[in-house]
Amino acid sequence: MVKEKAYAKINLFLNVINKRSDGYHDLEMVMASIDLFDVLTFKLLDTKEIIVESETLITKNIEDNLVYKVAHFLQTEFDIKRGAQITIKKDIPIEAGLAGGSADAAATLRGLNKLWKLALPLEDLAKIGSDFGADIPFCVYNKLCIARGKGEDLFFLDKKVNCPILIVNPNIRISTKEVFNRVKESDVQTRKISDMTSGIYNRNAELVCRELYNSLEKVAFEMEPVIREIKNEMIDLGLQGALMSGSGSTVFGISKDKGILKKAYETFNDKYFKRLTKIR
Repeated sequence: MVKEKAYAKINLFLNVINKRSDGYHDLEMVMASIDLFDVLTFKLLDTKEIIVESETLITKNIEDNLVYKVAHFLQTEFDIKRGAQITIKKDIPIEAGLAGGSADAAATLRGLNKLWKLALPLEDLAKIGSDFGADIPFCVYNKLCIARGKGEDLFFLDKKVNCPILIVNPNIRISTKEVFNRVKESDVQTRKISDMTSGIYNRNAELVCRELYNSLEKVAFEMEPVIREIKNEMIDLGLQGALMSGSGSTVFGISKDKGILKKAYETFNDKYFKRLTKIR
């Protein structure tokens, strides 16, 4: 049996550059994993069947699940004669801008690589993953990085942010595809990623908080105004910075003062998904 943790991610910086001919967008991002994760368990089967189990309904049809898709690909590509039972214990909200599906798929690549003794390096797993989802390459590594292209071109930052954060999700699923389809050129501001990376390298929390940026916020706020309300409330409660992660609907807030974070946590509606956690 093999176990893998699938860590959620947040975007400290997300800039939409342009729309590509393949339907994706060219992006420039700073991505970080956080200490919120799903747990995936892998058991070897004598048959070739791939079984994916989860108490949380992820997709209506198993064939649409990213975990199933990457598992089936590995089995076919490397002519594996045995199957796998994959059990997912979810804690990451679904369609929340935290790359929960991509994290699970990446954990599946790592887990089956061990279970089926494929001995593939992470670089190969990330390359395979890029065909199934833009965030999967990052989730294979779970390292602070700059990501470009559709998310597959990674430049790792040899630093750690190690910052406590509050994440709040209003239990609203928001379609990544729909958010990107609604983005207009007028929604995108010109922001330099170098200011964010300078804050990270110099351990300047104030600069990091000041440079938090997400091109997708305007569209997501229009689709679900509660996301803007959560962000504004975080700032009003004294957090140093707040930002929507990915395409939403999760918002994270940063503060060096754990007391402020705890007070903010207690203030938010208990109907929301909320966690006090940290950037890894």
